[in-house]
Amino acid sequence: MSIESLGQLESKLQNLIDKLELTRMELDELRTTNGRLEQENNELKTELSSWTERVGALLGKLDKVSDEAEQVDYETA
Repeated sequence: MSIESLGQLESKLQNLIDKLELTRMELDELRTTNGRLEQENNELKTELSSWTERVGALLGKLDKVSDEAEQVDYETA
C-alpha cells in the first residue's frame, strides 16, 4: 500500500470520526430536547386534567341550578 493510499485512508477515517462525533452531539441535544418536551407534555396533561375537572364541576353546578329553576317554575305554575 502506498503512502498516498494511506493518506487517503487516514483522511476518510478522520472524516468518519468527525461525522460520528457530530452525530453524537446532535443525539445528545435531541435527547435533552426530548426530555424537556416530555416534561412539558406531562405538565400540560396535568393542567388539562385539572381544567377538565373544573369544567365538569361547573357544568354540574349549572345542571343543578337549571333543575332547581325548572322545579320552581313547575311549582309556581
